[in-house]
Amino acid sequence: MSDLAFNTNSKDWLITLAGEAQATGTLQAGVDLALAAGAFGQKVTLVFSGEGLALLKPQPESHEPLHRLLGSLPYYEIDQVYALASNAEALTYREDLTVLPMSQAEWTAAEVASDIVVNY
Repeated sequence: MSDLAFNTNSKDWLITLAGEAQATGTLQAGVDLALAAGAFGQKVTLVFSGEGLALLKPQPESHEPLHRLLGSLPYYEIDQVYALASNAEALTYREDLTVLPMSQAEWTAAEVASDIVVNY
C-alpha cells in the first residue's frame, strides 16, 4: 500500500473525556474509541476535563482497571494527552503518561481543526 493511500483514510480525532466519575461505562467507551482510532492509524487528541481529570491522578480513586488501561495509550500511537483544567484545578498528574495543559482556547482550536469530535 502506498503512503498516499494510507494518508487519505487518516482523520484527526478530538476525544474529550469529561464524564462524571461514577459513569465508568461512558469513560470506558471514550477510552475504547481512542484506542481503536489510534490502532487504525488515526491521529487522536485525547483531552481530559471535569470529572475525567480524576483518571490522570497518580493513584486512582476509582476506576482502577480503566486507570491501568490508560497506561497503554502510547502503544496505540497516543503519546500525549491533555488536561483541560483551570489554574485553580492544578493537579499532580500520573507519571506514566505525558500530560500537557490545554486552555479552553486551545481546545476550541483543536475542535475546529479536527475531522471528528466526540465528547464523553
